[in-house]
Amino acid sequence: MLKGWFFSGAAITVVLIWLAVALAYLLNGMQSVDYALYDTLYQQNSPVDTRIVVIGIDERSIVDLGQWPWPRHVMADMIEFLADSGAAAIGVDVEYDTPGRYPEDDERLALSIENAGNVVLPVRGLFSRRRTEVLGGIMQADSMVAPYKAFSGAKTGHVNGISDDDGVIRRGLHLLSDGEAVCPSFASAVYDMARSPLSLPTLDGIPLDRSGSYYIRFTGQSGWFYPLSFADVHGGRVSPVYFQDKIVLIGLYADGIARDWHFTSIDREHATYGVEIHANMIQQHMRADYLREIPFFAGFALFAVFSLAAAMLFIRFGPRMGLLCLVGLLLIYCGVVHFTVRAAIVLPMAYTPLFLFLSYVSALIWHYARTRLDEVRVRNTFGRYMSPLVIRKILDEKEESLKLGGQRRQVSVLFMDVRGFTAMSEEMAPEEVVRILNEYLDIAASTVHRHGGTLDKFIGDAVMAIWNAPYDVEDHALSAVRAAMEIQREAAGIEQSLLERYGKSMRFGMGINTGDAVIGNIGASFRMDYTAIGDTVNTAARLESSAKAGQILVSREVAELCEGVISVNHIGAMRMKGKSEEMDVFEVANDS
Repeated sequence: MLKGWFFSGAAITVVLIWLAVALAYLLNGMQSVDYALYDTLYQQNSPVDTRIVVIGIDERSIVDLGQWPWPRHVMADMIEFLADSGAAAIGVDVEYDTPGRYPEDDERLALSIENAGNVVLPVRGLFSRRRTEVLGGIMQADSMVAPYKAFSGAKTGHVNGISDDDGVIRRGLHLLSDGEAVCPSFASAVYDMARSPLSLPTLDGIPLDRSGSYYIRFTGQSGWFYPLSFADVHGGRVSPVYFQDKIVLIGLYADGIARDWHFTSIDREHATYGVEIHANMIQQHMRADYLREIPFFAGFALFAVFSLAAAMLFIRFGPRMGLLCLVGLLLIYCGVVHFTVRAAIVLPMAYTPLFLFLSYVSALIWHYARTRLDEVRVRNTFGRYMSPLVIRKILDEKEESLKLGGQRRQVSVLFMDVRGFTAMSEEMAPEEVVRILNEYLDIAASTVHRHGGTLDKFIGDAVMAIWNAPYDVEDHALSAVRAAMEIQREAAGIEQSLLERYGKSMRFGMGINTGDAVIGNIGASFRMDYTAIGDTVNTAARLESSAKAGQILVSREVAELCEGVISVNHIGAMRMKGKSEEMDVFEVANDS
């Protein structure tokens, strides 16, 4: 019953934990942990593609060329230089959405863009709604901030980034629409511009999620592309040959002119400038190195399989084996994660280990509760038979050490019976008889406990006790004899009282034998007694039946074990009931 109760309680607890973790899985409740694991496992530094060149509008450029924003002819000069140098594509990550101060500068910049024919300018989507709308896998913006109409000769790409709840960019938005036109990302537009000159493959097969975004495989942290200073290129300090057949990106690096930087999944401690994020995305397109998210049901099924295995193992096995199962399941799961990382498949990683740990802890608690209840059961079972010290010893050595069910071992058995009880009970009220009998039996039971014995049973006005079972007792025969002698002394006070009141008294007759017996739970499946059976027990009972009031009879085996410590007198050979041969019987001397 206890085992079934434990199993049911543990199973219900594990199911409740599973429901809680599954709900967290469905609601992305551990998204921050998954973010950290994703950043660690899926983002690794790698060599940059030298066909991508970043030019930064940095602090030194502002010192050399003047306060920002510069006259637009400065950017026109840069575009003309790069176009003449044979750049495959020119991405200018600077918004020119309004007319400049001087119309001739706008005309100059527009002409340079038109002549180059491979310039990409940024578009920025505006969102006023709290929740963005997605139609047909394309995110919908309220409106677009587009380049000034004079620069219509440039191709455009949106520069909107997607930050997760922790403010880190992990995904790129492939397409963006304002309800009228669909605009590719700035990185995709630049890549498409350079595709023909550099013989690059088309952008097919990008694994997009429902919002049209995909995981960015970052190449490195900020500065990984070794950006050139705009001032150095504009000042002619970089050879034109360097830009031939290159994808050139121009972006803001000076802190005081724009907040064009973000934290990325490869470096959450230091910000990366926006133009470098575009460079990472372009390189990912060039390598076709994309991460695919595991389908929801496949990921949940994987979680369910590990959860079911863990629940069955933790409930079935104890704490030590359960710990081995926990370690084994975690190692297997780490192998699965390693495979998915190598296969570029992203899956939620935090929920399975969380369930494994919580379910193991809950099973551990239930195992502990079961152990404590077992101790209570042992106390209830043996508390009426053994002293508290004996029970504590059994509990310390665990119940398994008792080997209940049948164990052969050497024991000493004591039988005692109250002489004169029947005659006395005829002259006394039943309540008084019970009270006096309980006094005698209480003396017997407490004395047996003090001497390390196990009170086996009460048989009417008789008592059976055993020594050296279920635990080892040194000199158990001597302990049994000493207990019998103390019982006689303790009962003397009751005997004197009865003699004064009724002219009669009751005394114990006792028999003790030592030898092998079978110890265990004997009885039916629904009612058992912990007792000893065998010839040794029968002989002790025959000795008790042959003893007179106040007499302690022992076998030769007991007498020899007590020799030199307790005085015994040989009273001769006696034929016991059920025995074919006579046996030597000894009496414990009264002066012992």
